[in-house]
Amino acid sequence: MLGEDSTRQFKREPSADAKMAGEIVAFANSGGGRIFVGVEKDGTIAGLIGGDAEKVGEDMAKVAWDSVRPPFSILSKSIPTGDGIVVMIEIPDGASKPYCDNKGVYWVKNGPDKRRVQSPEELARLFQSGEKLYAESQVVAASTLEDFDHDRFERFYEAKYSETPPNRSEDGEAYQRTLENLELVDSGRVTVVGLLLFGKRLPVLLPEMKIDAIWFKGTERASTEWHDQRPITGTLAEQYDECMGFLKRWNSRIKGEGSFNQAGSLEVPETVFEELLVNALIHRDYFIKDSIKLFIFDDRIEIRSPGKLPNSLTVEQIRRGVRRSRNVLLASFAPDLLNFRGIGSGIVRSLKIWPAIFWVNDTEGEEVVVTITLTPTVSEMPPIP
Repeated sequence: MLGEDSTRQFKREPSADAKMAGEIVAFANSGGGRIFVGVEKDGTIAGLIGGDAEKVGEDMAKVAWDSVRPPFSILSKSIPTGDGIVVMIEIPDGASKPYCDNKGVYWVKNGPDKRRVQSPEELARLFQSGEKLYAESQVVAASTLEDFDHDRFERFYEAKYSETPPNRSEDGEAYQRTLENLELVDSGRVTVVGLLLFGKRLPVLLPEMKIDAIWFKGTERASTEWHDQRPITGTLAEQYDECMGFLKRWNSRIKGEGSFNQAGSLEVPETVFEELLVNALIHRDYFIKDSIKLFIFDDRIEIRSPGKLPNSLTVEQIRRGVRRSRNVLLASFAPDLLNFRGIGSGIVRSLKIWPAIFWVNDTEGEEVVVTITLTPTVSEMPPIP
């Protein structure tokens, strides 16, 4: 039998109710999993007898309903073996996250163990995963309406809605109401989405919401030598434009290097960068106070986005063009401000152009890493135009 991990746990026998409630909460908050009762930590089957096995299923169901908030339903199954019965407790990914035990403690999985949620930021991300709280709608306390670019907003509004917004000089109340209805401002403060799209002073107000771009010499992230490096700040449109310029400069240099017969890195089509970069800007987790990382190496390019994939989305689904957004407002406004189509077709198109693109959903480190391989194998080579 395989060992314990973040989706599988072994119990010789059930623990006290409070501890088992914590185990159920951790699985429900972390994608689901299974608890096997009647199995030693090393995977050896100890087994239960019939009456005990039946009681385990009943007791666990009672704990999940009475000691988990909100109440949670689980499934149990008795599996006969040559060494006795093993009871498998199936805990699905919770549909009403976040869950806590009856003492109000929130738990998540940490490898094969569980871990108590301590920080307000992590708790906020749990509420976000249950679609009960959105980072993009949070008010930035240090902001004022002076930090909102009204001229840029008015141009956007006219282009998107084919009408002018209320005149802020003549009807300031109606204009304010328009901004609040779009969740760009609230009570005289600008929201995260308002700043990301139309903000000023972003390096001061949202210092972590930027792109750190580094073009390394060599293939190692630990290298202290690079061709170019810079922090890229501003609104999302400004970050997108400057980052695309950074990538174009790299692409132009790669294209111009070497002789006709010299083997070297291939130029990556601009469309690939457009799709991956916009997806990183739109879908990253804005509750995590960290930057997007753009790392260029001799053999690959990495785009590292804060936050694991949202709403049970998988890497395979991404490759098939499935899209689920954690930032609904950003995704709705992005087509009018960025080169963003928002329907998932861009990823499929990018893979056809450049098949050597790979995703890693690092759930422990809460980071999504997209790697564009620059020296693909023959089977991964992009088609010859």
